[in-house]
Amino acid sequence: MALKHRVNIVNDFTLPVGAAALNKGDVVKITSSLAVVATASTAAFIGVTTESADASAPSIRIAGPGSIVLCIAHDSAITEGEWVVPALLGRVDGIATLTTATQYVVGISLMASSAAGQLIPVLLIPFIAVKAAS
Repeated sequence: MALKHRVNIVNDFTLPVGAAALNKGDVVKITSSLAVVATASTAAFIGVTTESADASAPSIRIAGPGSIVLCIAHDSAITEGEWVVPALLGRVDGIATLTTATQYVVGISLMASSAAGQLIPVLLIPFIAVKAAS
């Protein structure tokens, strides 16, 4: 039986939009007091957009910790229950072995991805996964 996942926004806020459009499900960071896409697991993100907006929009709604939101999958390799991190284009990807840097974790995937660009539900539980000393 397939479960229908619903969003549950329990913590949200708005920010002005940066120079580029934002899509529903983008992981975003704050730069110069503007919301812009977070493009790597080393980006200190602040939340996930709950709507789309172009650069001319006055602001965009962003879901924060504790919310269940739809995030855009980077690829088809995310498994249900896997921790996810920011990836290219504001998408999420499964957490990799910490070999290169400390990573900012977005939360835990509540569904596996089957294709790049798919919207998957994620419980936002942000934390920093520190790279262990070698």
